[in-house]
Amino acid sequence: MNKLIRKTKHMKKNLLILMVLVLGTTLAFNACKKTDDVPIDPVNKDATVLFTLNHNVNGEQLVFDSIQYQNASGNDYSVATLKYFVSNITFHSTNGSSFVIDGEHYVDAADPSTLNYSPNVKIPEGEYSSISFIFGLDTLKNKNGRYLNPPESNMEWPPAMGQGYHYMKLEGKIDSAGTIKNFQAHTGQSMGNPYFIEVDLPNSGFTAEGGTFEIMLKMDIGKWWETPNQIDLNFMTSMMGNQMLQQKLHENGNDVFSIEITPILTITD
Repeated sequence: MNKLIRKTKHMKKNLLILMVLVLGTTLAFNACKKTDDVPIDPVNKDATVLFTLNHNVNGEQLVFDSIQYQNASGNDYSVATLKYFVSNITFHSTNGSSFVIDGEHYVDAADPSTLNYSPNVKIPEGEYSSISFIFGLDTLKNKNGRYLNPPESNMEWPPAMGQGYHYMKLEGKIDSAGTIKNFQAHTGQSMGNPYFIEVDLPNSGFTAEGGTFEIMLKMDIGKWWETPNQIDLNFMTSMMGNQMLQQKLHENGNDVFSIEITPILTITD
């Protein structure tokens, strides 16, 4: 009887050892199969971009509601309002291709919450020769009813003078021989003709190899009045239907913006 019990225990022990060996072999086979059959994904080197909007007048940081600036026409002026759209930011690759962020961003220089723009896309890995964007909205985007809620809806352009929305509202006051007057530099699709600006940013090449880049777009407000057209702010009123003034600002806007690109280093444990 004791021999039978010992024999039974011995068989159970051998069976347990056999099960462990079979299980180990199966796991090892599956592990090898997974390693052999499933390719390892390459490291993704697409880059995140974060845009910051900055505003100055002749290189001095913008201060609202203070008549402390002067232009080439001798106008002493202040800035009270600066609101505008940037859209279709495009990254131009050295290989001739381009990547477009197909969207728009509303900016109110007096509202800090609008001074940062974080697109929900990444920039493909590669070497980029330049960056461009549209100041305002192109004809595909500038349609009535595109924005139903403020603040964007407050940029609506008067239907009798065109359609869609303002590209920019730049307003302030001027001291004209001791008399304080208002000026309104309002740009948009005037009388059916578009005046949005395709801005090519100088010195905007960089290489995307993963990580995050902060891209600061800096507007020098003083340049709206200077090159190639010198503008007297005494005449910068009732310009929504004035296509001559719209064209002058359209031309002057080509060099209003500059850019600063800074890689952001992320430290991990």
